[in-house]
Order: sequence, then structure tokens, then C-alpha cells
Amino acid sequence: MQIVFIDGIGGKRYMRGGLIRFFSELGYSVDCFDYAASKQSLAEIKNRLRQLLIEIGARGDYLVIGYSFGGILIRHILQESDEDFRKPSRLVLLASPVRAVRLARRTSSWRIFKLLAGECGRVTADPTIMDRISMPAIPTACIYGVWPWLGPLGFFYGFKLPHDGMLAAEEVLAPNAEASIPIQASHAFILSNREALKAINNWFNSSAVKEH
Repeated sequence: MQIVFIDGIGGKRYMRGGLIRFFSELGYSVDCFDYAASKQSLAEIKNRLRQLLIEIGARGDYLVIGYSFGGILIRHILQESDEDFRKPSRLVLLASPVRAVRLARRTSSWRIFKLLAGECGRVTADPTIMDRISMPAIPTACIYGVWPWLGPLGFFYGFKLPHDGMLAAEEVLAPNAEASIPIQASHAFILSNREALKAINNWFNSSAVKEH
């Protein structure tokens, strides 16, 4: 079975090495989608992702892991897609916000945020835009971290609410998701967290998905 991994803003290839190895050892083929939020427009990024999914979908069924902003991208693509577009069999939103992000709203006026996150960052800070991006009509699981020790959100909120250092739990929980699974992991390290990877694999291997 094919997996498409869609990275987050500022994602680094070395951070997803454990994820790729984990699923490759289980017999999956993993394609990764990268983008440069600081240099590319949201429209350009979405067009590239859409083309990749069309090409992969033409070969058969596939699964998607959308990490952080990658989950927003895939939801946006699926919302805008036409009937001829092959949808993923299943989707995992991995530490991916489904509503406006506290941290982004607090830092959206900072120059470094604008330089690094670009238009993608502005999306995460805007409640109106985020509320318009719907959940897809395919089986979807929200897998998220609740380990506040690492990440800037801890400086602002400490332990006042469950979060992964970057995103609050309430920002990643979709009420209509078919599964919501908390993991003891920070935002940056959930990609290599063994429990998170096992949870993703278990979700992919439920009865609604063909065996790989």
C-alpha cells in the first residue's frame, strides 16, 4: 500500500526518518511531499500537492499522513477536489490543527514568523479561514501529542491546558473524526514516536482499508 506523507511548515527530512523506516519495514511505499512556506505561495503548494495525489491515485489506493500544516493542506485539497479525483482510503491528521492556532495568533505580527511561515502561517492564525476548511468525507483519525515540556507554547501557557509544545489539544481535535488518539510526545518528536507510529499503522489496518 502507498502512503503519502505531507510535511509541516519548516519540516526537516531527518525528522521523518524514523517514520519512513517504520512503514517501509512493514511493506509500505512512502512518498514525501515537501514545500518551502517561506518562498512559495499557498496556491503553488496546493497545486503541486494536488498533482502528486492525482499521479499517485492513478496507480491505485493510497493513504495519507498530514503532519501539522500538512494536514491543513490535504483537507484543503480534498475540499476543493472534483469527482474524478481519487481520494485517500484513509487519512491521519498527525498533530495537525483543525482551528486557528493560539501560538500563530500570538506571533503572527512578528517579522520572523512572517519570514519563515509565509502565507501558510497566516492561514493558521486566521479563524475565518481555518473554520472554512472542512473535514473530508473519508475515514480520518486525529493523532496528537500531549507532552508540553518541549516547544514555545509552554512558555505562554505552561501546564494550564494540554498541549504538545506547539498546539493545544483542543486545536487538533475534530469532533467528527472517527478516532482521536493522544500520545505522550512533543510536536517536533511525534514523527519518530513509536507509539504514534503504531497508532497510525493500527488505524490504516482497520477493516475499511485493504491489506498491504
